[in-house]
Amino acid sequence: MERLSNILPQIWAAPAWRKGLKAARLLDRWEELVGEAVARAARPVGYARGTLTLEVSDHIWLQRLRFEEKRILSLLNKAAGEELFTRLRLTLRRDFSPARRKRRENRARVERLAERFRKELSAIEDEDLREAFLRLRLTLARKRFG
Repeated sequence: MERLSNILPQIWAAPAWRKGLKAARLLDRWEELVGEAVARAARPVGYARGTLTLEVSDHIWLQRLRFEEKRILSLLNKAAGEELFTRLRLTLRRDFSPARRKRRENRARVERLAERFRKELSAIEDEDLREAFLRLRLTLARKRFG
């Protein structure tokens, strides 16, 4: 039986593996290569046979990146020192932003808390006082969850 440490260098030397690994290493520097604005709007999610798949935050950036495809490919290939990337495949991702997803989750959490607070505060007969306590509890909950 041959040792794995002897087999791996042969596998990594295959052209498809070599290009894929080189592309992966290069994409670790995505923000540095394409700039902060593009990196916030699009992130690499796949690479196969020269095609780089990007998830894009919205329709505006999707259209903009279509126009900038040659420039982006040129930047990436220049950094690679060879033509690894031949095409961009752009996909729209509705929940692209982790911050947006977190805000939506926090909003849902605060809504659940609001319902719970309403039940807890239902014993207070004075409507104005009950609403004031509810607003206070919700404000504190929002600050806690962002």
